[in-house]
Amino acid sequence: MNSAGTPKGARRRALLIAAAGELLLEGGFDSVRHRAVADRAGLPLASTTYYFASLEDLVAEAVEHVCDDDRNAIAERSRALSRRRRGAEATAEALAEVFVGDGTPRARLTCRYEAVILCARMPRLHQILADHRNRIRNVHFDVLEKSGRSTDLSGIAQLMAVEDGVVIGALADSVDDVVSAAKIALCEVIDHVAPVAPVAVG
Repeated sequence: MNSAGTPKGARRRALLIAAAGELLLEGGFDSVRHRAVADRAGLPLASTTYYFASLEDLVAEAVEHVCDDDRNAIAERSRALSRRRRGAEATAEALAEVFVGDGTPRARLTCRYEAVILCARMPRLHQILADHRNRIRNVHFDVLEKSGRSTDLSGIAQLMAVEDGVVIGALADSVDDVVSAAKIALCEVIDHVAPVAPVAVG
C-alpha cells in the first residue's frame, strides 16, 4: 500500500480537494493551480502531483466536491418543505426556494454553470455532472409530489431549463433577487408542465 491509500494519505487528499473547491468558488477554474491548492491546504506543493495524476484530475475532484455540497443543500431544503397541495404561485416559490435558494451565495450559483460550460473542454467532468443533474431531477420529482403535482421527465427537463436560464440571466444582469426571478418564470409554466395531480378516491 502506498501512502496515498493510508488514513494520512486519505486525509491529505481530502484537504487538497476541499482547498481546490474553495478556490473554485472564490475565483473560478483559473484559480485552481497546484501551488494555490497546496498553500490553501497547508501542504507541500509536491503533494498535489503525488495524490492527483494531473491538474485536470484535481479540478474534477473539486467540481464533484462542490456539486456534492450544492446537492446536499438542495436536498436539505427539499426535506424541510411541507407536504401540501400548492397552487401555481406557491409551487413556483417552492421550486425556486429549493433549487436556487435564498441564501445560496452567488459564487456557488456561478460555479454551477461554469462547470457545465467547462464540460466541453474537460471530458472528465461529463459523468460527474450527468450524475449530479440526474440526482437533481429526482429532487424535482420529490418537490412536485409534495406539492400535489405530477409530471414526467420531459416536464422536469423543461423546469430545469427555465431555472437554468433564469439563474444565468440573473447572474449576467447582476439581478439581486435571483429567487424571485426564478419564481416569476416558473409560475408561467408550472401548470402546463406539472399540473395538479388528481385526488385519490377511497
